[in-house]
Amino acid sequence: MSSRARVWTGYALGLGATAWAVVARLALASSLLERAALMPFVPAVLVAAFVGGLRPGLLTTAASVLAGLYFLLSAERAATVQVAGDWLHLVIFAATAISICWVCESLWAARRNLSRRAAEQLRQRGEELDRLLELMPAAAWLARDPECRRVVGNTLCCGWLGVASGWNLSVALPPEERRWLRFEHEGRELAPEEMPMHRAIATRTPVTDMEVDLVLVDETVISLLASAAPLFDAAGAVRGAVVVYLDTRERKQMRNNEERLRLAMEGADLGEWEMNLRTQRAFWSPLARELLGVGPDTPITFELYESRLHPDDLERDRVAVAQCLVTGKYQNEYRIPLVGGGFRWIDARAKMVRDAHGQIVRLFGVVSDITARKEAEEALARSEERLRLILESARDYAIFTVDGCGLVTSWNAGAANVFGYEERDIVGKNGDVLFTPEDRARHVPEKEMRAAQREGRARNERWHLRKDGSRFWGSGLTMPLRDHGQYHGFLKIMRDWTEARRAKELLERQAEALRQADRRKDEFLATLAHELRNPLAPLRHGLEILRRPAADKDMAERARAMMERQLVHMVHLIDDLLDVSRISRGKIELRKERIALAQVLRTAVETVHPLIESHHHELTLDVPPEPVFVEADLVRLAQVFANLLGNAAKFTPAGGHIWLMVEPRCDEVMVRVKDSGIGIKPEMLPRVFDLFAQVSDALERSQGGLGIGLSLVKQLVEMHGGAVEASSPGLDRGSEFTVRLPIAAPPSVPAGPPAPARAEREDVGHRVLVVDDNRDAAISLADILGLMGCDTRVAHDGFEGLRAGADFCPELVFLDIGMPEMNGYETARRMRAEPWGQKLVLVALTGWGQAEDKARAHDAGFDRHIVKPASTEVLEALLAELPVRSANAA
Repeated sequence: MSSRARVWTGYALGLGATAWAVVARLALASSLLERAALMPFVPAVLVAAFVGGLRPGLLTTAASVLAGLYFLLSAERAATVQVAGDWLHLVIFAATAISICWVCESLWAARRNLSRRAAEQLRQRGEELDRLLELMPAAAWLARDPECRRVVGNTLCCGWLGVASGWNLSVALPPEERRWLRFEHEGRELAPEEMPMHRAIATRTPVTDMEVDLVLVDETVISLLASAAPLFDAAGAVRGAVVVYLDTRERKQMRNNEERLRLAMEGADLGEWEMNLRTQRAFWSPLARELLGVGPDTPITFELYESRLHPDDLERDRVAVAQCLVTGKYQNEYRIPLVGGGFRWIDARAKMVRDAHGQIVRLFGVVSDITARKEAEEALARSEERLRLILESARDYAIFTVDGCGLVTSWNAGAANVFGYEERDIVGKNGDVLFTPEDRARHVPEKEMRAAQREGRARNERWHLRKDGSRFWGSGLTMPLRDHGQYHGFLKIMRDWTEARRAKELLERQAEALRQADRRKDEFLATLAHELRNPLAPLRHGLEILRRPAADKDMAERARAMMERQLVHMVHLIDDLLDVSRISRGKIELRKERIALAQVLRTAVETVHPLIESHHHELTLDVPPEPVFVEADLVRLAQVFANLLGNAAKFTPAGGHIWLMVEPRCDEVMVRVKDSGIGIKPEMLPRVFDLFAQVSDALERSQGGLGIGLSLVKQLVEMHGGAVEASSPGLDRGSEFTVRLPIAAPPSVPAGPPAPARAEREDVGHRVLVVDDNRDAAISLADILGLMGCDTRVAHDGFEGLRAGADFCPELVFLDIGMPEMNGYETARRMRAEPWGQKLVLVALTGWGQAEDKARAHDAGFDRHIVKPASTEVLEALLAELPVRSANAA
């Protein structure tokens, strides 16, 4: 009944009761109980006040008083002696009636308060249930009638179906209105009576853990686990039902999460706590009490909590609580002093709870012991500090990090030393600037990081750039940095390995050069053996011809000429070997003078002319009419062109063509030797000037040689400040050698006519002593000198030479150097010490021809130094000079 209806009912009952009381009073007028005539009005007031409250009670009281006055006045006219007592009764009645109204009104106020509190509790409970339905991680359907004609769902359910809150989801509606098609179980469509909600209503018992599939209008299938229960009214009749659908796709994940949470709570030893910010009191779980050092029966207050904190952490904790009032979250780390000394580190986390008015009322949170972690962090900090000091002291190693995008995040002093960038210049910038432009174009930085992620590390062996743009060879590693399995950057360790790389490359080149030299040495030795044996065979044959008496004069002359040619060839081979040795050791000296190039070429052509004629080659000269002068050693430069022309003749088939062309250009002159011979393979062109190099295909087609002629050419040309290069279109297409020489200015005074040739001298009969431990060499040289008209003696060691000299008193002594017991140097010194040896001409005749050998011979007292074998021309020239030399020898 509403408040308004209750009041009007009180009015009606009060007036009715008053009327009844009037009737009752009238009935009592003649009785003996007339003095209690106002008693019938008391129930009327009580009924009106009890049912309607204060105002109906007061109205009934007023009506009763008026009725009482009526009866009182009427009685006064009848019996005046009772008037005073009746008025007293009336006042008492009025007071009693008002008291009854006040008491009833107080009872109604108490009932109203109780009703309001019950309503508020019901409202809160309903709100909590509504919130629970809205926030629960499951779809809830509520049927508001037993026939399930009106079915509504919570927010999650409406979200699944894409409908607004309060939408009717009843199965009785068409699918396009309810927004779902059907329920299925194991692929079979369920009838309405088989659905969880209908079964719960029909059986009046809950239905639990029923697996169904909900098919939406777009044919989307959601697998659900359903639980339904009927709802009853006060009479016990079914008034509806509720069903909760749990998405089983997430159920397993939820179970896993719950299991992980449980294990985490157990493993982390988390203690729960709650704090009431209004009362400043707190609740701590047993583990929280243990961690905070509080007994199980000790009352918890906020003051107790703060007293347990380390004094140095108290202010920080208050700041964290104040921040929680703003952010809604609390997190702090503090220390709890221990009884035995030391302290325990605590990690406290919480979230605040607000009441219905938005006021913060409580904090719920957990605490955990992080002492071990803090100790580890301190140890890590100390370790990192030591590592930092180590890294800073590693000046030769660049150690830095980059993030996943390649931006530099840290930079040690070694990196600044290696790359030239200071930390402030490079941190935050892309590390690609450390790579060369060509590596950046090939995306080498990205490839290096991908390789490090894939293989755990990546070698870094390449050129890098310094800040000043210079390059260095960096050697190091790139390693990925992981955090819980996730890559968040890379660590690079590198050092400048430029000098080591150059040394390594030099060693590799030297090793390769040694291998090539060793190979060429073996080839050379084989070739040398072959080339030395070639002239020995005709020499042996010639000797045999000369030994036989049957040989006529012409045959003997041919044998002599042949032996002379072979001997010249052997001397040429040995001279080439000696020249190469001298040049490679820097022991050769050029006697440069300003000479006409034409004179050099004429000497070279004269040298090889017999070879060219013997092969019937055609030699074409293309020399400009104007003279070209060069600063050169005539003999050595002529040797260069003679070697080139000789090679052309050797490697050109009979009847071929050879060109010798001179082309002046500005400050240099080019001399080209071209032939129509067998040519050179392209792969051999870079090696034709190497020592002992020979073209394998040309071995069978050549005229002999040791493979040192072109090497000698190259070295002699370079000693003259020039250069030489070879070219060839290919095999059997000829070859061309080009020599470039700097041009010298013409001489200021024209060269005079050539000196006349020395006339053959007449035999003078000089006394000559030959000292050599090689008997054949000594005797053959004495025989030749004898044929030249000299009086000769022979000795085979130094002591014998000294005795022969004292007896013979020679004018000229040929003395070998390498003799047993007493070498030539010592023999020469002793001869010079003798009276007969002070004026004689002393000649060193030896196979040693280096400059230091000549200097040593001069220091020992020799006048001349001749390398074996001495040609007839050299001997004749020496004899021709003998009187002059002898005259100056004193």
